[in-house]
Amino acid sequence: MIKWICDYCGEETTRVDIDYLIGTDHLSCALKAEQAAKQQDEFDHCIICGVETLYKRSTHIDMRHGYVEGAGQLCSKCYSGGTDRNHLAIPEYIIYTTPNDAELGAKVRQLYWESKN
Repeated sequence: MIKWICDYCGEETTRVDIDYLIGTDHLSCALKAEQAAKQQDEFDHCIICGVETLYKRSTHIDMRHGYVEGAGQLCSKCYSGGTDRNHLAIPEYIIYTTPNDAELGAKVRQLYWESKN
């Protein structure tokens, strides 16, 4: 007997009802893959104002302008300061050497006030 294997999940589909298959693949696996591919082609939205940006979700972050790691994509207006945002650079060693978030928050606040003087 020939075993059928789903190309998406790798599970055997020999005993699955034909109504739930596309070829030898699970119908649900094929639909999930199609939905994921569709989402990759959608354009990202600005995390501040919600406007559609120029970049597709599939575009690598190194090839984008206005992408904030850990937060998401910003539109050109929000990234360039069209909003009342100020930037504060925190040295990487402070983040790595601070054991908990409360202490880190206190250090960031201290750096903020020092930058205002």
